[in-house]
Amino acid sequence: MLAGAGGFVILRPMDLYGRLEELQGMTRMLIDDVSLLRPLIGEGDDDPSAVMKSCRRCYVRAVFALVEAFVEQHRRLLVELVSAGMIAVPEPKLRELREIKDVLDATGAVVGQREKYLQIVDKIKAVYKAAGDAFGEQLNITFGNDGWNTFRAAMELRNQVTHPKTVDDCWLFEGHLQNVNAASEWFEELQNEFVRVARAHRAAHRW
Repeated sequence: MLAGAGGFVILRPMDLYGRLEELQGMTRMLIDDVSLLRPLIGEGDDDPSAVMKSCRRCYVRAVFALVEAFVEQHRRLLVELVSAGMIAVPEPKLRELREIKDVLDATGAVVGQREKYLQIVDKIKAVYKAAGDAFGEQLNITFGNDGWNTFRAAMELRNQVTHPKTVDDCWLFEGHLQNVNAASEWFEELQNEFVRVARAHRAAHRW
């Protein structure tokens, strides 16, 4: 499962990270949610109680709330590092990371900017591909393999229990829990890769 050591929640080498303190506190809280719920979901129980069924839905939502918090933390960190002149990201990718989009007039000239928030699947790709470019070493993760497909399927399951359309959308069985846990483990590998390449870049450039 996801653990605090996998992300930047414990890294504070300079004042830059202090500006992320609120978000770091949020990830700590969400890690606690996942840890507290995991023993209550009745893994391996073919006849879960009503409490277990409810905890399963809460657990799936908590896992992906934590995922989204880590992705947002890493997005903000990349933007902060660019602003501090410690890494470079091409302008189109930087605009994507900043979640802004140019507004064009009828002639195609840029007349302003507006917010364009990324959906989580697109955000993950944008953040971790940009990290590989910015830190000078690609993360050892492949988007499109079985792990990524499992993650996307589990994300759909999270959407299903968060925004149910029928009663069937609320049922979570053992196979669903296994998929969510596999997705969580895949994402933990991804954030560990982010930390690995960021630390290597920091050591090489002394920031």
